[in-house]
Amino acid sequence: MKFLILFLCISSFQLSANVYSQIAKVSLEVKNASLEQVIQLLEKKSDYIFLYEDAQIEQVQGLELNFKDEDLKVVLDECLKNSGLTYKLMNHTIVISRKNVNDQVRMTPTKLLLQGIVKDADGHVLPGVAVVLKETTLGVATDVEGRFTIEIPKADSIVLVFSFVGMQTKEVKWRGEKELNVVLEEAIAEMDEVVITGYFQRKKDSYTGAATTFSGEKLREISTGNILSALWTIDPSFKLMEDITAGSDPNHIPEFQIHGSGNLKSDYENSPNMPTFILDGFEVSAEKIFDLDPNRVSSITVLKDAAATAIYGSRAANGVVVVETKAPEMGELRVSYHFSGDFNFADLSDYNLMNASEKLEYEQLAGLYSHSNIGMKEELQEAYNERLKLVQQGVNTDWMKKPIHALGFSHKHSLLLEGGDARLRYGLDLNYQNKTGIMKGSGRQNIGIGIKLQYRYKNLRFMNNLTYDHVKQKDSPYGTFSDYTYMNPYLYPYDENGHIKQVLKIGDGEEYALNPLYNASLGTKFETTYQNFIDNFSVEWDVLEGLKLKAAVSLNKKMTVEDRFLPAGHNSFYEKDLKGSYEKKVTDDFSYDANVMAAYTKEVNRHLFNATFVWNIKETKNDLFTTTAYNFPNDKMDHIGMGVEYQDGDKPSGDYEVSRLMGVVGNFNYGYDNRYLVDFSVRSDGSSVYGSSKRWGTFGSVGVAWNLHHEKWLAENPYVNELKIRGSWGTTGGQNFYPFQAMMMYSYKESAIDGLTYDDYIGALLKAFGNPDLKWQQTEKLNVGVDFTLLNSRLSGYFNIYKDVSKSVLIDVLLAPSVGFASYKDNLGEIENKGLELNLRGVLLKDADRRMQWDVFFNIVKNKNRLMKLNDALAAYNKSQDDEMNGEIEEGETRAPMVRYQEGKSINMIWANESIGIDPNTGEEVFIALNGDKVNKWSTDNYKPLGCSDPKFEGNFGTMFMYKGFQLNAYFRYSYGADVYNQTLVDKVENVDPKENADRRVLYDRWKTPGDVAKFKAISNTEATMPTSRFIEQENYITLSSLNLSYQFDAGRLRHYGIERLKLSLIGNDVFRASTVKMERGTSYPFARNYSVALQVTF
Repeated sequence: MKFLILFLCISSFQLSANVYSQIAKVSLEVKNASLEQVIQLLEKKSDYIFLYEDAQIEQVQGLELNFKDEDLKVVLDECLKNSGLTYKLMNHTIVISRKNVNDQVRMTPTKLLLQGIVKDADGHVLPGVAVVLKETTLGVATDVEGRFTIEIPKADSIVLVFSFVGMQTKEVKWRGEKELNVVLEEAIAEMDEVVITGYFQRKKDSYTGAATTFSGEKLREISTGNILSALWTIDPSFKLMEDITAGSDPNHIPEFQIHGSGNLKSDYENSPNMPTFILDGFEVSAEKIFDLDPNRVSSITVLKDAAATAIYGSRAANGVVVVETKAPEMGELRVSYHFSGDFNFADLSDYNLMNASEKLEYEQLAGLYSHSNIGMKEELQEAYNERLKLVQQGVNTDWMKKPIHALGFSHKHSLLLEGGDARLRYGLDLNYQNKTGIMKGSGRQNIGIGIKLQYRYKNLRFMNNLTYDHVKQKDSPYGTFSDYTYMNPYLYPYDENGHIKQVLKIGDGEEYALNPLYNASLGTKFETTYQNFIDNFSVEWDVLEGLKLKAAVSLNKKMTVEDRFLPAGHNSFYEKDLKGSYEKKVTDDFSYDANVMAAYTKEVNRHLFNATFVWNIKETKNDLFTTTAYNFPNDKMDHIGMGVEYQDGDKPSGDYEVSRLMGVVGNFNYGYDNRYLVDFSVRSDGSSVYGSSKRWGTFGSVGVAWNLHHEKWLAENPYVNELKIRGSWGTTGGQNFYPFQAMMMYSYKESAIDGLTYDDYIGALLKAFGNPDLKWQQTEKLNVGVDFTLLNSRLSGYFNIYKDVSKSVLIDVLLAPSVGFASYKDNLGEIENKGLELNLRGVLLKDADRRMQWDVFFNIVKNKNRLMKLNDALAAYNKSQDDEMNGEIEEGETRAPMVRYQEGKSINMIWANESIGIDPNTGEEVFIALNGDKVNKWSTDNYKPLGCSDPKFEGNFGTMFMYKGFQLNAYFRYSYGADVYNQTLVDKVENVDPKENADRRVLYDRWKTPGDVAKFKAISNTEATMPTSRFIEQENYITLSSLNLSYQFDAGRLRHYGIERLKLSLIGNDVFRASTVKMERGTSYPFARNYSVALQVTF
């Protein structure tokens, strides 16, 4: 219905009096035309907008008109003659309606003009607000000053309805005032009213699933970076699995989990515990969401339980994250610009390395300058004196600061142009981001463009969303950050002329070190570029009231090129025959995803019925090619074609994969009196990745809910605004398998058959042992929860208790060597995750007159994980891990705890030998065997589960304070009770090569002489430390993950400068972190603290 035009009728800024004498003149000639066709012509020939109901004008057909420079009033009179319709001219808007409309009020012929003004809660005027007389089609729109004038009849009861996009609709009863002052409240930031599932939207009040929804605006308040990290900050149930190796690498795509880990150690195509990501109704990769411009995001919803996720069937075992982008807003051309400048610096507070003087002292204690041979001892003492001289001269190189920026700067720009009317809406967005990494030479550059078009014709709505992204990532040519933490501080990286040296050597001895800075001075290239083209097209048909059909298709094309060039002078080729290498990898991905949906909604008295049916088909193709060339003349010839040769046995390689998925979905929802709700979902999926007899799997769910706040005995209670009890049970699936694992696979490129042919045919070897019975992984989900809003909306939140049991989990089954294969895949694992979530939000202060509000919030999440049963395959896996642990240890190699499985225990247990510490007399470690005896030898036979990396509980808390245009937000994240194996104590304190730098504790806390009470073994002991309970520590931490201060300027003043909105924000991320464990974090790439300045302006 064209009444919707009023929502953003910005084009109606110039209001005129309701005077027929000023009506336009038009020329028109038509034959056998419908009234709708005539109206379309009149809109083009005049400045008027027509409002009408399609059903009312459909009856007017066969019009024959011939007018020249005639009043529009005369033309309309002729069109509507004998039609039973009439029209009303109001502020350049012509409203067509039936004659003698019963407005359900007692009218008198006398009419009057009512004036008023509409503002938001901050006092800013709102233009384009629809002001409509309730139960009629008569209405106007507010002008640029937020003012309106509407003609109303004199009656006993007059109610006006005020509606505006992004604001809560408000009904105001007129009580005879000369002027109305109306204040519209902003729509709730968390978008609590609606749940978006990707296939359909449903009012949260009638929804039985466990889901949380946040607006894009809320996420942008937390961070100017990617929306997934922001989501983790605001919803701890969506957990980012922090990687202490990758740190703040801008090119690292982190892993996320919802309700714990439900998979065992095996080979998966993607991360086996990652949720499914849906963007505008279609599945995309985590990288696509990671690179998505936050300013394009309208909302993001996390679906958690079976009632919420079962509609995605085989893809929903790990939860579903649904992201919706902004739809273009109606009105005149609207331009919005967003800018953010990000400043970051490395957080090296977890490092505690020795300085030059301390390092030299440690080397002496470790015996580097001692020898039984007098001649050798003199040479070693001379080397010591040379180093001591450098130290005394003040050489103390801080190697950690060499490869990092003292202060990095990144910037992001986003431009949006949008507008249109009820028929056609358009949006064009351009975005550019240049993200500089904290390590020199690293970064990620994004360039994106998006075009959105929406066209409505009668009961049809066509939508097309076209996006193109060009992303270029650069890894630092300075190499791995840990290389610098091992460099000795008495070495200086430059020669007397200030040039970077490749070989760092002191004196005439044979000892030398390669300078990692040297590589960056060459033409080293570590680049990955991808281009991603996505086109989503859909058409909706409102067949009749309550029945909608929708067809949608998505085409996704992605081309990725990876280049890794190491010039001949690179340290990797020092004193080697090969000089330079170039690895090139090209990946071509294409997929299409299509679905057809039918949705029906019907309300009969107190009964509400919702039914949705979906047919879905998806195909994905992946084509990969990689090759490596060697020996390049110089670092300027950085093209793979310049390579002179391939290494012996090296060949170009690649693979081509195709997978297909087809599914049928049915969802039924019933509500009685908005009190008792029930939901049924079923989905049947067929996938090509499974065995021929196991390709189809059926998943389903049932959910129930009870809205207690609608019960008569509670409806009038002033302390209870909302109280819902809900529960759900169902099954979902997982299919992160590589294609073809169910099949026997052959290879014709094996060295064993190189050059062999039979009757001119190329031979092939059986390469992989397929399993035709490979089937769907299945997760059984049970959830019980409560949603509540209490004390006049002063206290709100939700509580969930859940249990997820993952069955038929994919694992590797080890085979005897005589079979010819190491393993094959089978569905044998079973894992349970259970826990709870509690979310609380309180309003401590709310003063509308002073435009002040102070909120606090608190979240807690607890998840417990355990292996349900141990089978022979997992027992064999444990044995293989033990064999590897007992294998020969090369010099400089360290041992970390390995994954092991035991029935009834968490799959995240830390397995080690129980230690009672270091013997003060010998400096050797003493262990407790399984039988309780004290032993001096470490053994896999004495393995015990002595820690667990799952925290006892974790979550966030914080506050939000608003005063007039100011807003201050703080988000803290915490974790308690998680155990961690402190590898720093192994690599940098105990298993230390005395020739490399290490943690200060190696000098001060290691055993030196008999009688010393120390935590660490003798300083002269260079044996590898095996997994021991000494290094299992409980990590409790708290982080100020986001701090935001913003100011939104007064809109009334801005309009004098042609500006609709102006907001300035200062945001800090990872401002500080306090932990009970002192451990190096960001070993390959440092962690960074980030501070941003953001600007939003709309014209």
